[in-house]
Amino acid sequence: MTLKTHKLSVPQGVGMLVSALLGSGVFIIPAIAAQVSGSWSLLAWAIMGILIVPIVFTFAQLGKFYPHAGGTSYFVQQAFGERSARLVSWLFIWVVALGTPVITMTAANFLQNALIEWQLLSAATDYRSMIAVIILLLVLVINLSGLKTAAIIQSALSVIIVSTLLFASIDSQFDHTLVLPDTDFNASKIALTATFILWCFLGIEAITHISDDFNNPQRDFPLTIFIGITITLVVYGLISISLLQTGFYGDQEKNLNSVVHLVEASLGGKGYILVNLVGFCTCFISVSLYFVGFSRLLQSMAKQQRIHFNFSRLNQHNVAYWGLGFAVTLCLVVLLVSDVISLPIEKLIAYANGLFILIYLAAGVAGFKLLPGKGKWIAAMASLTCFVLFLALGREMIFALFLLFVLGCYYAVIYQSNNRTKTS
Repeated sequence: MTLKTHKLSVPQGVGMLVSALLGSGVFIIPAIAAQVSGSWSLLAWAIMGILIVPIVFTFAQLGKFYPHAGGTSYFVQQAFGERSARLVSWLFIWVVALGTPVITMTAANFLQNALIEWQLLSAATDYRSMIAVIILLLVLVINLSGLKTAAIIQSALSVIIVSTLLFASIDSQFDHTLVLPDTDFNASKIALTATFILWCFLGIEAITHISDDFNNPQRDFPLTIFIGITITLVVYGLISISLLQTGFYGDQEKNLNSVVHLVEASLGGKGYILVNLVGFCTCFISVSLYFVGFSRLLQSMAKQQRIHFNFSRLNQHNVAYWGLGFAVTLCLVVLLVSDVISLPIEKLIAYANGLFILIYLAAGVAGFKLLPGKGKWIAAMASLTCFVLFLALGREMIFALFLLFVLGCYYAVIYQSNNRTKTS
């Protein structure tokens, strides 16, 4: 049976990337940044806008010259061999396990707010865990129908998302004079703010797994990356200025509802419902893209005999359904465990951030070895940027280092011993 492959266009790719980069971050990170460093958070946004460029360029070039479903794992394999690729693959698996539950619960929170406002749910009961399960099942069903279908849905939603957020932020600036709060300069707080902002750009890695699904990967994939990043920075910048003007930030509760209040101030009660629905859509799309990238990674690992061959199986829509099902199950397990032990969402974000920076660092180092000409030195800049950001995490980098140590020991000792046993 011949499988029909559906190719992505640049607008569809941009829609998926912008939605993933906005994700849950657009609704909380600008407020957290404003809380940590006040008006100087705008400097942190500008710094990260510059620092992300070599990282974006490195991923774009690696995706251009080495389009493959394995993403960073494949890049590292080409540069440093099978063992290093396996290590990076498992780092990404842990990222998905820790990061997607955060975004899923954020989506559930937004949807619950809208349903309560419509009086379809009672405000006295917390339905978020149940809603999160339903969201995971919906992601599974949509993505089983194929990437083309998911891309069309996500591209349409991304237009609504960007339009709503831009309107609310621009409208608030017409209603308020451009007076920013007076904040003392603190370099360490600005550096900490930059690490929070990095969460907003953690969709670049996921989209590399679908780089070979474009009509012309060498032309369309880099173009998609740069257009998506530009749109994302504009949206984040305008929202940050608006929050500083209006003061819709401060403690955790204010930060979680900062953009909700911003849109509500512009559009009234209907705006409250709209922004919660928009928030749900952005988070839903972000989870969907990560699951697609994760399933493609597992498919690639199965083809290279790193995991069970069943993960390479495809359905009639060319979807790696074993990997997709495993991703949904893994997210569900982490959701339930974190709920039972009352693990704060902030911890999951911090742990996922540390692992993501290591993955980006691995891509940068691989790019330095693989890319020709200027690409090599831009990859070196990306590697240095990731290293500095990793140090800026402080104590939160301990989990990432511990996991890296455990995986490194396994592949250096146990895995090597098993291979010797099989060959002998």
